[in-house]
Amino acid sequence: MPTIYLIRHAEAVPHGDPNYEDDDRPLLDLGRRQSRQLGQVLAARGIRFAAVLSSPLPRALATAEELLIGMAEPVPEIKTHAALAPGGKTRKIDRLLVKTEGDSIALVGHQPDLGFYAGRLIGSKKASISLDKPGVACIECHDPPGKECGELLWLINRFWIGASENPEADEPVMYANEPVLAGDGKRA
Repeated sequence: MPTIYLIRHAEAVPHGDPNYEDDDRPLLDLGRRQSRQLGQVLAARGIRFAAVLSSPLPRALATAEELLIGMAEPVPEIKTHAALAPGGKTRKIDRLLVKTEGDSIALVGHQPDLGFYAGRLIGSKKASISLDKPGVACIECHDPPGKECGELLWLINRFWIGASENPEADEPVMYANEPVLAGDGKRA
């Protein structure tokens, strides 16, 4: 069964900017740097994607494109899907994932939709995970993607990848299911 990487788009032109309709807001230069750094961090940890599925909105698509620049070759083609746009239906995302080949699939989209989808995958209609810009939630599916199919393996935010405007402002954060080690360094 696949491992799903839910990735929120990086920093974009702020909501309400009079120069852009909400759906047309592009990434800022900071957002492009964040996305490339995220790709480098994931690649350094040996993470590769068999498939990358993105919201068609410019800020999400550009995040996916920049993310792949930071990763090792070969990189998969990015496919856009309306189900990953704001307000997309979770069951459509489930069907999309079931049809997608590969054991490592990245979904690039938006909050709060990705956060609610993460909650659904790990077992609750009421749960939501807050994803930073750009944040990643890694969920391992034990069954085909859908309701209560998997578990959250880890969650990272932009400070952990070193991609903030002011990286000294906050300490790095990583939330993960780290193995508990006994005094001898072995799993307890």
